[in-house]
Amino acid sequence: MAKNFHESYESEHPDMPTERSTGFVFAGVATLVALYLFYSNDYSLTTGGIIALTIAAIFAGLAQFASPLLRPLNILWFKFSILLFKIMNPIIMFLMYAIAIVPFGLVMQLKADPLRSKKDLSAKSYWIEKDPEASTRSMKNQF
Repeated sequence: MAKNFHESYESEHPDMPTERSTGFVFAGVATLVALYLFYSNDYSLTTGGIIALTIAAIFAGLAQFASPLLRPLNILWFKFSILLFKIMNPIIMFLMYAIAIVPFGLVMQLKADPLRSKKDLSAKSYWIEKDPEASTRSMKNQF
């Protein structure tokens, strides 16, 4: 990469989250799974719900009291998130470009000529004449 920029993007990596926050995220997801199972089974607690709540309690307890034990899981989760970023970011950026930028550009090409690039053979000049009623006082006291 060129060295003539103020910022260096070669070695920038996001910081890894703490083991505690990762444990609480896993506990929250397990709790959401338990709630989903609870609501989908007519508000009755099933074996799957009990297992999900147990997993949530284990993760919450480890995050609160023994967060260093979650270090391998945190590293694995961080590497998985970087992999997802490298795969999903180009896809999402392409979709944004294809859905928003391209149609707007096509409409602009068909409907408008903001740069006034169309040739007018009958025109003597392409100079835009100043409106004689516009005054120079319009630039005073702008704020």
